[in-house]
Amino acid sequence: MDKEAEKEILKEALQEWLDKQFALFGKWTLAGLFALAFSGLVYLALSGQGWHK
Repeated sequence: MDKEAEKEILKEALQEWLDKQFALFGKWTLAGLFALAFSGLVYLALSGQGWHK
């Protein structure tokens, strides 16, 4: 088996595995985690600049 064929097979297998994991995890959960992380970063940035009560 040549290197290119092996690389393509590995790439396809990895993509299938990632698709399965993403389906199990759920796109809404992923979007929620990103939104939570973004809002936390905004809060830290603003509180670091003196925007707190």
